[in-house]
Amino acid sequence: MELLGPIVDIILFFWAPISRHIGYFKDLNNNVETLMRKTEKLKRKHDEIRAEVDDAIPVGKRQKALVENWLAKVRKTETEVYSIRSEFAVRRICTDHLSRYKLGKRVVKKLEDIKKLNKKLKVKGVFDKVAECTRQQRVLEMQTSLPRGQQSTSEETMEEIWQCLQDEENGVVGVYGMGGIGKTTLMKAINNRCTETRDFDVVIWITVSKDLNLGSIQEEIGNRLGMQFGINEEKRIKLFAQLKNVRYLLILDDLWEEFSLNQVGIPKPDKQNRCKIMITTRSVAVCNAMGAHKSIKVRALTREEAWNLFCGNAVLSSEIRPVAEKVVEECSGLPLAIKTVGRAMLRKDKKEVWENALRALKDSSPEVPGMERQVFLPLKLSYDCLENDKIKLCFLYCSLFPEDDDIEIDKVVRYWAMEEGFIENVNNLEEASNKGHDILERIKDACLLEEGSKGNKYVRMHDLLRDLAIWITSPSSSIEGSKFLVKAGEGLVQPPEENIWGGIVRISLIRNKIKDLQIRPDYPNLVSFFLNENDQLQTIHSSFFQLMPKLQILDLSVTGIKSLPVSLSLLVNLRALILTGCKHLVELPPLGNLKELRFLDFSKSGLKNFPQGIASLVKLKRLDLSFLYALNAIPYDMIFRLSSLEELNMLGLKHVDGATFSEATTMTRLSSLSIRVSNLNGFIAHDMFYRWFSGLRRFDVQVIYQGYPALACCSDKDISIYGCDNFPCGIEELIKHAISLWFQKCKGLTSLSQLVGNSKSLRCLQVFRFSGVECIINWREVGDDALQCLQQLNLRRLPNLEKIFEGGAPPPNTRLQNLRSIHIEDCPKLRCLFSSSMVEHLHQLEELEVLGCPEMEEMTEGDMLPDNSFPRLRILYLEDLWKLASICSQRSIFVSLEKIIVDSCPMLKKLPLLSSSIHEIKGKIKGNIEWWEGLEWEDENAKSLYSTIYGDRISS
Repeated sequence: MELLGPIVDIILFFWAPISRHIGYFKDLNNNVETLMRKTEKLKRKHDEIRAEVDDAIPVGKRQKALVENWLAKVRKTETEVYSIRSEFAVRRICTDHLSRYKLGKRVVKKLEDIKKLNKKLKVKGVFDKVAECTRQQRVLEMQTSLPRGQQSTSEETMEEIWQCLQDEENGVVGVYGMGGIGKTTLMKAINNRCTETRDFDVVIWITVSKDLNLGSIQEEIGNRLGMQFGINEEKRIKLFAQLKNVRYLLILDDLWEEFSLNQVGIPKPDKQNRCKIMITTRSVAVCNAMGAHKSIKVRALTREEAWNLFCGNAVLSSEIRPVAEKVVEECSGLPLAIKTVGRAMLRKDKKEVWENALRALKDSSPEVPGMERQVFLPLKLSYDCLENDKIKLCFLYCSLFPEDDDIEIDKVVRYWAMEEGFIENVNNLEEASNKGHDILERIKDACLLEEGSKGNKYVRMHDLLRDLAIWITSPSSSIEGSKFLVKAGEGLVQPPEENIWGGIVRISLIRNKIKDLQIRPDYPNLVSFFLNENDQLQTIHSSFFQLMPKLQILDLSVTGIKSLPVSLSLLVNLRALILTGCKHLVELPPLGNLKELRFLDFSKSGLKNFPQGIASLVKLKRLDLSFLYALNAIPYDMIFRLSSLEELNMLGLKHVDGATFSEATTMTRLSSLSIRVSNLNGFIAHDMFYRWFSGLRRFDVQVIYQGYPALACCSDKDISIYGCDNFPCGIEELIKHAISLWFQKCKGLTSLSQLVGNSKSLRCLQVFRFSGVECIINWREVGDDALQCLQQLNLRRLPNLEKIFEGGAPPPNTRLQNLRSIHIEDCPKLRCLFSSSMVEHLHQLEELEVLGCPEMEEMTEGDMLPDNSFPRLRILYLEDLWKLASICSQRSIFVSLEKIIVDSCPMLKKLPLLSSSIHEIKGKIKGNIEWWEGLEWEDENAKSLYSTIYGDRISS
């Protein structure tokens, strides 16, 4: 019995582990059931805490680390349990006892893990609050400094951007400009300025860059808000839930393409949530695609700002400073280039080094340290992102023009149309022009071109972008593509050395001082050759063009050449020959061999005889013969046989009879015609001509019966008639197709009703010195829808004009419904402008100017005017109206009036203004002081009120 106790202890000692191992096998079914039950219970607890976390993480709070760790372990345990369940489904009827044993052991281990996880839930203080404050900053300040100067351009732009942010109408604001112009610097300044206000709960800065990654944007926004995302969690929904309760400013810097805000989970900014999104981009098209309510272009720095940015606090010697100033000018106000060059030239104190840097910048060569890597390559990103190789080539083409030039859009587009394969898949010149304009707009949208200083008909290339293009196309560049030689506007007196021309495709020597070309160059690949504006160029070697087999464009316009060499006839692939403005050019060699020629222009040249071989140019599409004053004879029959011709310009030619053009109907492809003729006989010859004429897209017909006046084209369809005494029957059929119509020094009619009575397209009517006219329009003599498009009426020096309109009033909402401007000058018999019934048809009138009509007594006749008369009138200008006593018979409120100018109208004592309308006058009242003091007002207060906007200087 004494031995029994120890034996039992030994048995119990070994039995416990044996029993546990047997249980792995024997109790597997029950243990799996228990495991699944406890796992489901644990999962419910996990979901409760997860929901509590989601509800408790606003901006400025984050999930506690211990809570995050517990939730992660639960998710891991849950995954392992479901794996066990899947394996159990296979093993439960398995006779492999060893496999069941191992599975049972894993089940018991998971039960123990769940027990530990449940135990952690009971630890005091851990799960009482699942999120904690992070002290996260509302705005993360960034290091930046704006270029300084008097009225800094950058500061002005920043203020404009800031005001856009304050405007509740602007939910999305776009800031665009070329690479390196300072967009990011401005945005950093805006970001930092937000620390001074409480406009936003949080300012979020995201640098997007070229490779758009929506997941990365979501992660960065989430990090800024102190959020964490689960592995398989729907980020979009979670972000949206957080941001919809936050007034945020989201700055998306360096955005290259559009994306959907909804796809990321960003609530759209509106007046209710008062959130804002700002984007910086190199393309205004991205601003538009992102729905920007306002887009602001960043301008280059001024010379003073550029100099201050370049120098900083450095002091340059008097010897170096003039060179340094020129170096800064070559950077053209681009901050990226200015900083790069500034770093490269830091502590350089030798003038020779500075002059070498200046030469490299002028030559568009990246020799200055850092220029290629830090300036050209970043700028090249915009070039690389252009849609296709054709658009890229169009951008590069603009570098052929001289630096800082305003490039005429029609001119560069015409060059593209001239070169084979440049603008494809078009049927005519008009379609080619439209496509070319579209390409230019795409390049402008990418901020690689900008509007010219002369207006929207021109573009301009920033100097650094021109340098980029020249660098890309340089013969020494490793970048694949066409090679250019650009020496435009550099003051060359001799052409560049021949040994560098061999592989060149395009050469530009525009605007130099080259006097002669006494060479025989070998240019086997040359396609375009621009020698225009070398006004001192007089002679070209007889074999100069002999080795240019691929040449397609030759521009010699505005040069001093007297003749062209016979080797010109060897250019069998030539498509364009441009000789406009060659005043000394008196003869041309035969052109019959140039059978590929599409464009021929020798306008304003000194040609005396028409060149031989024109009849062979059957592919010719555009022919410009305008202002050839020295030309002896014109072979019209030869010109009319050019069946491919689409554009013909014959303005300013002598001895042109209208009858000559009755045969022009054979040119069935012609869409643009500009001519000056001495009579109208040919234009009213037969119905076939009218049908042909009505199909023209553009025409400028100048009928000059006497003299040689200078007449300007105002629209796409102009007719000008000068010095006509007897208008032929049928002329109205010609006039009805005009958009702009100009009569000058004519007579023989008392009214123009017969001439313009069927004009439905007429927008501008100008009548000057028409001695017999007593009335412009008699409504009884015109069609119901005549003059419905008229926008501008200009009447001058009409000695017998008594009325502008007579015969009652036109039907409502038909005639004159688009009339916006009326100018009347020197009409001595005109007593009144409008009847009261006519006034209601002038609801679109914006400008009314009446000068030099000494007999005019009132502007409107009749006692009562319609309500809200002249609702859009902005400018009223009255001068030298000595008898004018009334503008209208009643005081009226001109709700849109911006300026009233009165000069030498001594009888005018009342203005049609009420004291209550002072707030409607947006501009000024101007007139001499004597007239002002003599005005009569409705009450004593009115004069005092209007005195605040009165000025005694008479100027328009």
